[in-house]
Amino acid sequence: MQEQNVRAASARHWRPWRHIATAAMALAIAGCGAGADDGPATLDSLLDGAVFAMSNAVSNNEVVAYTRGEDGTLTQVGVFPTNGSGSGSGSFEDSANGLVLATRDGEIAPNNLVEPESGNQFLFVTSAGSNNITVFEVADRSLNLVDLQPSGGEKPVSITVNDGLVYVLNSGEFTDSLFDAEGNIIVNCTTGELPTVTGFTVDSAGELTPIPNSERQLSGVPISGCAQISFSPNGNTLVVTERLAQPDSLNQQTNDNERLDDEGVIVTFQVEDDGTLRNKRLIDATGQGPFGFTFALNGNLITTEQFDGPNGPGRGAATSYVPKPGVPGALLRASPSAPSGGTDTCWIVLTDDQTVGYATSFFQDGRISSYLFDEIGLVRIISKVVTGSPDAQNDPVAMGASDLALSRDSEFLYQLNSINGTINTFRVTDDGGLEFIEQHTPFPQPPFGPGGGEGAPIGLAAS
Repeated sequence: MQEQNVRAASARHWRPWRHIATAAMALAIAGCGAGADDGPATLDSLLDGAVFAMSNAVSNNEVVAYTRGEDGTLTQVGVFPTNGSGSGSGSFEDSANGLVLATRDGEIAPNNLVEPESGNQFLFVTSAGSNNITVFEVADRSLNLVDLQPSGGEKPVSITVNDGLVYVLNSGEFTDSLFDAEGNIIVNCTTGELPTVTGFTVDSAGELTPIPNSERQLSGVPISGCAQISFSPNGNTLVVTERLAQPDSLNQQTNDNERLDDEGVIVTFQVEDDGTLRNKRLIDATGQGPFGFTFALNGNLITTEQFDGPNGPGRGAATSYVPKPGVPGALLRASPSAPSGGTDTCWIVLTDDQTVGYATSFFQDGRISSYLFDEIGLVRIISKVVTGSPDAQNDPVAMGASDLALSRDSEFLYQLNSINGTINTFRVTDDGGLEFIEQHTPFPQPPFGPGGGEGAPIGLAAS
């Protein structure tokens, strides 16, 4: 893998954060209106600045594309069919990075590891209902479909790109419904086949070619809770989270077959020159339920922790791991779990200067929390409700808060809600706060619950 694929930290432009942990963290929300109509003109091209989200609809999986204004506001360019079908229960795939914006070199978003100008921009989209991967080339005012490939397994839910390689996480599930006949939630990656990862090469035109003998199982346990797949910044390691797994080899804590606070593993593979994988490692999670994650450029891994999801009110958290020197693919726990105060903390992004992270919690009131990170991997909570108000009536972030994406230079944060189908826009302030700008509803959803909506939209990317 090529080290030069990773952004040079010295080339980043960002605000000073040295005073971010002071008492001045009283963060204010600007308002909860529908967005300004008289701001600066929208940038003309999706290549200059854009936001993309996926419907995950059963009948026709689609991607909505917005151009981004200099003030962060969005203007819809169009809605583009993937020629595949979604699952219709996207947030409860319990997955991250179902949609990735990338060049052939690596991911622009959600894991901002290469510059948008580093090559032709492609959008890689999973269609969980039809077991497909769609590749769009991003043009000035449209998305051009360049390839549609079988994912190599059942129900693809997460995808990653680095140095001409693409890997997809297939959950193995045969059911696309969130609720069973009695109205109970069907927990992801616990039914059907064991989850697997499968590899492809991607050429300069965005076309995929399956890599022979690339399929690998994860921990191999039937209760997996597979969540996300991503390459490390240098591309040498492939990482997957399993929020529920308790493989026997790790001797994780159990009590009368009840799962306690020691469930969940991080799986790593080393990437061979031919794109296949070797040296699988299973790493016991610091807390419980490792879910979405991102990387710092030095290789530190930053992950959310669900801590029983909806059954653990207020227990969501984040933590980090650092590479173990001299042992490829091995990770060392770098920080205790840092609680967010949210319920079911699942998605996380990191600012361009590598110091501040934003994480969403899906259940109860829904929230965005902010974290401070340092080079040695220490994680500290900055604000449990960074949008300024814990009052749901005054906060645009509602239950169903899911995927996040930062614009280039981390000036704006975009947040998807999988229950109501909205996208919130925030300006990132000089002290790391979030100032609400506007809300769009590209994928309106029916009322949530058995017989109604199942929280379909997943996947968000920005540039």
